[in-house]
Formats: sequence, structure tokens, C-alpha cells
Amino acid sequence: MISNPVAAPETPLAPIRLLGGLAVAAGFTNAVADYALRGGPRPVSGAAISLEMLGSVPHESIWFGSLLGAAAMPLWILGLFPVYVGLRPAGRWWAALPVLLFGYGICVASGYHGSYVLYGSGLALQAALPEAVEVSSHVDHLMQHHDGLQAVFVAPWILASVLFIAIVLTGRTGFPRWMALVSPLLVPLIVSLAAALPAPLGGYIRPGIGSLTWTLFFALALWSTWNGADPPVKQP
Repeated sequence: MISNPVAAPETPLAPIRLLGGLAVAAGFTNAVADYALRGGPRPVSGAAISLEMLGSVPHESIWFGSLLGAAAMPLWILGLFPVYVGLRPAGRWWAALPVLLFGYGICVASGYHGSYVLYGSGLALQAALPEAVEVSSHVDHLMQHHDGLQAVFVAPWILASVLFIAIVLTGRTGFPRWMALVSPLLVPLIVSLAAALPAPLGGYIRPGIGSLTWTLFFALALWSTWNGADPPVKQP
């Protein structure tokens, strides 16, 4: 008597594991870039880690952080493959929608990160020429660009996070329900809490905490789907 063969997983696991691992590495790399943007860890309060402080950071450090972040952040998209695999048992379209929104936000956020060298240069010029009206106007334009870019990627990230939480909580995905607690919606909360930390903890923790929270999300998605996440094959 010949037993029924077990169906092979729909998605090859080795490439997914590799892609997810690269995204985790890129998340840590982006955290390094975040610290470079602030001139490295500093023994200051979390509130002192502001956009305005870029004017006092050496240009070489901001340039390196901007370039490194712009190069690393697009690799975050690779971490969305395990996310898709984990969500897919709930339906391909339900899995694709938050993944596409996350991916779009990552694309915009990469340009946002690479623009930090411009903000730093403008703020340093304003610190050197505080009375120059033209410089002040130039910095205002840079801040307008910063705020606009931030709005463009934050909105889809929030929507994608809410969708991710709702889908995971249905219990129909390959993720445990507690994965809803580590969605990227956690990032603004964690960053706000880090901003309230006193010196020196704030300066050591706040710069990279956003990227590290994303890295945790990618790592847990990879761990949860390491052996696949498709529904079990029903035996006749």
C-alpha cells in the first residue's frame, strides 16, 4: 500500500530565509547610520536628539549616515517576503495589501534618510549666519521638504500596520497572534518614549531605536516563517 506523498511547500524556504536575513542585517546597518547622523551616541537627553541638533554635527558624519542609510534602507523590502509568507494563509490579496504599503513607505523613507545631509548642511549654515534672511528662508524650505517626505511614508506605514494587526488577530495567518504587538505601529510609540529618557540614556538609545524596532519586526517575521507558514495539507 502506497501512502499519500506530503505536498511540498508552496514557497521555497531557503530564498525567503536569505532575504529575511539580509533585511535584518540592513536594519542593523540603518541603526548605525542613524547614530552617524547624530555624530554617534551622546550622553544627552532624548529630547536633545532633534532635527535642529544636526547643525552641530560634523558634516562628514551626517554625510556618511545619510549615504549609508539610503543604501541600506531599500534592502528592508527583502524583509517583506517573510511577512507576506506569514500573512498568505489569510488570503493572497490580504497579504499583498499591507506588504505593498510597507514597501512603498520604505522606498520613500530611503529618500528621506538620504536627505539628512541637506538638512545638516542648511542648519550648519544657519548657525554660522543666523541673521541672514536668505539662509533662514532656505532652511525653511528644507524643513518643508522634510515634513512633506515624512508625511508621505508615515501615512502608508500606519495604514499597513493597522491592516497587519487586524489580519494577524484573525488567527488565520502563519503568525502567532502576539505578532500584532510588534507591528511597525510600535515605532512612533517607542521613539516618543525614548525622547522622554533623561541623559545619558536618551542620547544612547533614541537615535537608533526606530530602525531597531523595524529590525525586530523583520527578525520575528523571519523566525515565525522559518519553516513555512502555509496551511497544513489536508490528507484524504
